Amino acid sequence: MVKAKSENNTSNSGTMLTAADGTQYFVMGKIRIKVSEHFAENGKPLNSLLEDVIQHAAAAS
Repeated sequence: MVKAKSENNTSNSGTMLTAADGTQYFVMGKIRIKVSEHFAENGKPLNSLLEDVIQHAAAAS
Protein backbone atom coordinates (compact mmCIF):
# COMPACT_ATOMS: atom_id res chain seq x y z
CA MET A 1 0.00 0.00 0.00
CA VAL A 2 1.02 3.64 0.29
CA LYS A 3 3.53 4.72 2.92
CA ALA A 4 2.97 8.19 4.41
CA LYS A 5 5.75 10.70 3.96
CA SER A 6 4.26 13.87 5.41
CA GLU A 7 6.01 16.96 4.10
CA ASN A 8 3.45 19.64 5.01
CA ASN A 9 0.40 18.63 6.95
CA THR A 10 -1.79 21.37 8.42
CA SER A 11 -5.56 21.40 8.61
CA ASN A 12 -5.83 23.09 5.18
CA SER A 13 -3.10 21.23 3.31
CA GLY A 14 -2.58 17.75 1.99
CA THR A 15 0.06 15.11 2.43
CA MET A 16 2.57 13.65 0.00
CA LEU A 17 2.55 9.84 0.05
CA THR A 18 5.04 7.52 -1.62
CA ALA A 19 4.04 3.99 -2.67
CA ALA A 20 6.44 1.06 -2.42
CA ASP A 21 7.15 1.36 -6.16
CA GLY A 22 8.15 5.04 -5.77
CA THR A 23 4.94 6.51 -7.20
CA GLN A 24 4.03 9.72 -5.39
CA TYR A 25 0.52 10.86 -4.49
CA PHE A 26 -0.85 14.11 -3.08
CA VAL A 27 -3.69 13.30 -0.68
CA MET A 28 -6.16 15.80 0.74
CA GLY A 29 -9.21 14.38 2.44
CA LYS A 30 -10.79 11.80 0.10
CA ILE A 31 -8.91 13.14 -2.95
CA ARG A 32 -5.75 11.36 -4.15
CA ILE A 33 -3.78 12.78 -7.09
CA LYS A 34 -0.94 10.88 -8.72
CA VAL A 35 2.11 13.12 -9.07
CA SER A 36 3.53 12.46 -12.51
CA GLU A 37 5.70 15.54 -13.05
CA HIS A 38 7.77 17.70 -10.78
CA PHE A 39 10.66 20.14 -10.93
CA ALA A 40 14.10 18.57 -11.26
CA GLU A 41 16.38 19.11 -8.26
CA ASN A 42 19.14 20.50 -10.47
CA GLY A 43 16.80 22.31 -12.89
CA LYS A 44 16.13 26.00 -13.36
CA PRO A 45 14.68 27.86 -10.38
CA LEU A 46 10.99 28.80 -10.55
CA ASN A 47 11.64 32.52 -11.08
CA SER A 48 13.80 31.70 -14.12
CA LEU A 49 11.07 29.47 -15.57
CA LEU A 50 8.49 32.21 -15.06
CA GLU A 51 10.73 34.73 -16.84
CA ASP A 52 11.00 32.34 -19.80
CA VAL A 53 7.20 31.95 -19.95
CA ILE A 54 6.62 35.71 -19.81
CA GLN A 55 9.21 36.39 -22.52
CA HIS A 56 7.76 33.66 -24.75
CA ALA A 57 4.21 35.01 -24.30
CA ALA A 58 5.35 38.57 -25.03
CA ALA A 59 7.14 37.46 -28.20
CA ALA A 60 4.03 35.57 -29.40
CA SER A 61 1.74 38.60 -29.11
